[in-house]
Amino acid sequence: MTVALPRGGNVLLAKEAPGIERVRITLGWSATTRTTGTRAGTRAGVGVGTGTGPVPEADAVVVLVDTDERAPRLLLTDQVPNPTERIGAPRAPHRTDGDIEQIAVALPAVPADVARLQFATAIYDPTGRNQTFRAAPHGFIQVCDDRDGREIVSYTFEAETGAETALVFGELYRHPTGWKFRAVGEGYANGLPGLVGGGGGGSADGIAAVHPASAAAFLTRLSPARSRRRVTDHLRPATRPAPPPPPPPPEPSPPPSAPPSVAPPSAPPSAPPTPPAPVPPAPVAPQVLPASPAPPASPVPSASPASPVRAAASSAPSPLDLGQPDAGSRSRPATVEAGERSSRHRQRHEQVSALDDDHPATIWTGDTRGTGALTVSLRWTPLRTRTGLPRPANIHLGCLWQALDGAAGVIQQHGGSVSGTGRAGRQVLRLVGRDERAEQTIFVDLATLATFKRFFVFAYGLHRSPEWDLLRPVVAVTTRGGGELAIRLGQPPEDARTCIAVSFHVVGDDLVIRRENDFVDGPQAIAAARYGWSLEWNEDGTAPRDAG
Repeated sequence: MTVALPRGGNVLLAKEAPGIERVRITLGWSATTRTTGTRAGTRAGVGVGTGTGPVPEADAVVVLVDTDERAPRLLLTDQVPNPTERIGAPRAPHRTDGDIEQIAVALPAVPADVARLQFATAIYDPTGRNQTFRAAPHGFIQVCDDRDGREIVSYTFEAETGAETALVFGELYRHPTGWKFRAVGEGYANGLPGLVGGGGGGSADGIAAVHPASAAAFLTRLSPARSRRRVTDHLRPATRPAPPPPPPPPEPSPPPSAPPSVAPPSAPPSAPPTPPAPVPPAPVAPQVLPASPAPPASPVPSASPASPVRAAASSAPSPLDLGQPDAGSRSRPATVEAGERSSRHRQRHEQVSALDDDHPATIWTGDTRGTGALTVSLRWTPLRTRTGLPRPANIHLGCLWQALDGAAGVIQQHGGSVSGTGRAGRQVLRLVGRDERAEQTIFVDLATLATFKRFFVFAYGLHRSPEWDLLRPVVAVTTRGGGELAIRLGQPPEDARTCIAVSFHVVGDDLVIRRENDFVDGPQAIAAARYGWSLEWNEDGTAPRDAG
């Protein structure tokens, strides 16, 4: 039976749905009231309290509140990855009577330092657009058990003053007895900053945004994306361009001239008028033809899944001819210019937050990567016993690397090195200690990345297959400048022990990132041989031979 909460009311989720681990949150706002018992995704007819004016353009927001309650972080739900949504798909239009957003939360995977998750919405540029929730004062939120879709709790409310530009619908919060849900129903008159400052006193200074890749392990968007905006777009909305001046009125056309008179048949034909002397055309400057285009450069990795490395058949090696050994004196090829209609140009200029089957590759230029360190993290859902206690996860992070001078190796915590070096022994990759419950990370030094040719990141189980279905691993790639990329691993075959998750290829100044998602029924040695690494391994194929 659904629990209908009043404002401020709360409910223990485990009491209403024993064993619940994943909840589905549905929230919406509209100009009309919502009939009690209306299921998620539907809308009641026009009722009392109908809003006035056009429905505002708003974005749903998730607010992560830490245990110290001092530094809330924000994430727009449209930024949360949706596994069923194709990358680059057109955005869904906003509804004329309001919007409905849906997001799933994996409760065991929520980071331990997050005490509350608030679900809210904020109008984009409310001052510039002169919009408030007076036009859409009716809000509702539902919490459903994701196992069967059963509604556990619901809450409906109305904006109090009509001046609100941000609304908090409800929140999930930790309690000694388990996760609880509280009905909030509060509004703020200063947009997105109000969700952080509280009491309407928030400002844009110091507001932190959550990287979508870091939230992919416990948040999943189920509704279609309706905008490409980010938190920073709300804090600093773009200046609206002035409307173009109206076109000048068309000049009146001259009246039609009278038809020429026709001479009588008896009169002799008059002499034709003398045509005007032709005006010679203006001299045209000689056109300088462009130089002959350079021969097309060898392609970078395409958006199709990679295949094992094989020797090249052509005599002219390409920048990504992975079968050709690099001479120590060969310099890195310059970045190849690409036409605006080419896939390479699109991948350089696109802004994607996830790679999947439909969009498996992208390119990060030097400007996109920035400076400092690039982090590649393997994250997973923490495992628990039947009594709720944490238990170990048999999943680990590793990396196969190859430098320009021909050196190659493997990075892994078990029986291998924890760093990879390029020319002159400069460290490029470094594997840090593993957090048993959450993640493991490789740091990539961007200053020395040019000494590398490629590296492949893989996940593996030690001596047996990981519990892929329970762990739901995600590889997150982030930069210090704010770039983020999430790569979810797909459905594994039975008894797969290793997964080549993502590959990185250095091509000039470009870093080509490609989702491999290649599961291997065997240890790391089989995966390495599949992609062309000729390394000596121990008898069980889990560690390099020279590592003992």
